Amino acid sequence: MKVVILEEGADLDALSSAYGVLLLYEDAYLLKPSLLSRRASEVFKRFRDKFRILDHLPDRFELVLVDSHNVEDYKLPGLEEIYIYDHHPKAPKGFKGKVDTVGSATTLIVEELQRLNKSISPEDATILAFGIYEDTGSLTYEGTTERDALALAWLLKMGASLRTIREYLRESLSRDEIDFLAKSLTAVEKLFLNGSKITIFVLKSEDYNPEFLQVIYRLEDIKDSDAFFVIVSAGSKTYLFGRGLKDKFDTSKVLEVFGGGGHSFASAVKLENVEAERVKTILVQVLKGENPAIKVKDVMNTPAFAVKEDLTVEQALFELTKRNYAGAPVVDEKGRLVGVVYKKVLLKVHKLFPLRQVKDFIQSDFHTLSTEDFIWDAEKILSTFGEKLIPVLENGKLVGVVTRLDLMQAIRRQTQPLKSLHKKVKLPSKVEEIAKKVGEVCKELGFRGYLVGGVVRDILMGKNIWDLDFVIEGNGLETAKRVAQLYGVNIHPFPQFGTAHLKVGDFKLEFATTRRETYPHPGAYPEVEPASIKEDLLRRDFTINAMAISVMEEDFGTLIDYFGGLRDLKNKLIRILHPLSFVEDPVRILRALRFAGRFDFKLSKSTEKALKNALALGVIKHASKGRLLNELKLVFREEKLLNILKLYREYGILEQLIEGFQWTPNLEAKLEKLREIVSWHHIEFADRAIEYGWLYLIILLEDVNGEHFLVGMSAPGWVRELYNLYKTQAIQIIRKLQQANKNSEIYLVLKKLPEPFYLLIALDERVRQKVVLYMEKLSKVKVDVSKFAGLKGKELGMAIELEKLKLMDSI
Repeated sequence: MKVVILEEGADLDALSSAYGVLLLYEDAYLLKPSLLSRRASEVFKRFRDKFRILDHLPDRFELVLVDSHNVEDYKLPGLEEIYIYDHHPKAPKGFKGKVDTVGSATTLIVEELQRLNKSISPEDATILAFGIYEDTGSLTYEGTTERDALALAWLLKMGASLRTIREYLRESLSRDEIDFLAKSLTAVEKLFLNGSKITIFVLKSEDYNPEFLQVIYRLEDIKDSDAFFVIVSAGSKTYLFGRGLKDKFDTSKVLEVFGGGGHSFASAVKLENVEAERVKTILVQVLKGENPAIKVKDVMNTPAFAVKEDLTVEQALFELTKRNYAGAPVVDEKGRLVGVVYKKVLLKVHKLFPLRQVKDFIQSDFHTLSTEDFIWDAEKILSTFGEKLIPVLENGKLVGVVTRLDLMQAIRRQTQPLKSLHKKVKLPSKVEEIAKKVGEVCKELGFRGYLVGGVVRDILMGKNIWDLDFVIEGNGLETAKRVAQLYGVNIHPFPQFGTAHLKVGDFKLEFATTRRETYPHPGAYPEVEPASIKEDLLRRDFTINAMAISVMEEDFGTLIDYFGGLRDLKNKLIRILHPLSFVEDPVRILRALRFAGRFDFKLSKSTEKALKNALALGVIKHASKGRLLNELKLVFREEKLLNILKLYREYGILEQLIEGFQWTPNLEAKLEKLREIVSWHHIEFADRAIEYGWLYLIILLEDVNGEHFLVGMSAPGWVRELYNLYKTQAIQIIRKLQQANKNSEIYLVLKKLPEPFYLLIALDERVRQKVVLYMEKLSKVKVDVSKFAGLKGKELGMAIELEKLKLMDSI
């Protein structure tokens, strides 16, 4: 039995070819497709009953690939032989079937039907004609051959219905397609190079849509282009397609630079975890004849410094320290690579084993790269496996080393030429007033100023603004001093960080100089140096926080968005700026989930993948505890705390932060009950509201030794006292409340306890009504003191108390 398997997103040419195979071979079947292009899906739906379909692969079968040749993707059990029918020039030889350079794969199968004198019906001819018409653009695309025209002529002779074909191959854009472009198309750029007009389209979507190319084909912009390229970002994958005029522009040579290929007039490549904007920057550099640094050989440190395995720990430490290296490859006496050693490991063992040889402490499980590998291959290794350096080999010989810093510098260079989305934004009136004053000060000083980060995000989301963060291309401290003088307010400078805070009316202003950051190791505090606004935005955590608004008079209110932050805001997505983001700074993991929970956003697919990889590496355990706990404090102040905690549970965050912590169904139920109790307290006792987030944390720490954790979080004294009280006395007090039969007895149990404690024990349904009764009524009972005229001191106090108890019992 022969089985045709279509690639995900297969187009009409692939579907028509598959149908042709079923006509060629009586024992051929089509495996039910998982995803087809829109046109192919519509045709398949109409003619489904003409296809012989299998839901599952048989135990033994022969595989037939059409309009595809990726045999390496099909290492399937029971596979006996492979047939290939493909019109791409790089299809492998030596398989059964037919491979040749024509405009459509269906043409090859039609030729086989003619050769074998197969008789087909008009309906068969129509289904086959769809593929040739679509893949050759009705015989108008470059790459169309005489053979395609002859194949179509035979199908028309066999009765192919042009009316049916027109129904599905319309040229004008439908309303759905226009909406699709509005949501997905992020950039169109036209270049004029060496007499050729080239158009570049960038589209973004969380899921790959096979319609991307077909819709682009019908845009007016491409009709007078000598070549066009389409960059499609879908989840963690980026696709690059090239189409050009035969004999005038060879797109395959351009895409070969990225590791792709195809026809000279039609080529493609698929990349993993390489952002669309970055691909576009590199593509433009390649088109202009530049040599972008995208190969490992372009960024590696060479010649490679290596530690010899027979050096002592003491000697190796000296060599690494002298060169300020965190680690190095290790070689044997013949110069062969045997492992990697890190300074951090050597420092740990130095006291005990200073004279032991380095080979006893090397990391022998490591990855290597070749000089011809792409730098995104290195990025994948560092983000997936957490290695801090990767040895580079050529013919088995160590020739270089790639580090995380090398890659970050390459990413920075490749995003430097990015063009920003420029859009005017209306600022709230009071914010606008202050921003214009800051702009005037910047102009006087010869600087440029911007609102940046969270304030820009919140302005675009229509939220209330109280914190204004300004970054200055120039000197942030000097600008802050001038602004403080202008408003006659005090300034709080932090020279060591190059920042300053001041307050103007109800607004808190923070000033900083635009800067770039590098992290010496995961989770460390960053090292900073001055940079441009573009580099300042690149160092930020997520696209929605990597936007700026100019406050300068000449372009006041202009939104600066290099990374698609506005689009991600509209699509409710949290997206990191580069694949090493979470490894570089693990605190961003907590922050990503905080923003996702706060705004009801989702992680983009590539961001979620990077987050899971970073967690699997255990990067949180190596991050600065202080920074992690500071971020956690912010989480417990969030209004939508439970949303964030649900995300923490989904990704196993608290298990990595709190020793011995485990989620249980009982714990989840308690948190939900606490939300109801907190909501009640906030409404009924608005004047006595507290920082409720601490109550949730106390419940989370109930079954672990949380005292040390609370100290690490710098929890207020009342929180630590409440935690100890709850851990040591809650059970006993709940028991007493259960035994209390009179209102006065309830009062005596609860009267000297802190109010937040009431909310915690109210989680126990057995005593909740008694706690509510105490808080709403018993604690408010008043006594007419005039009844006890003549009594003083303790006697008066006792009399009042006894009267209170009587009044309570009468309620």
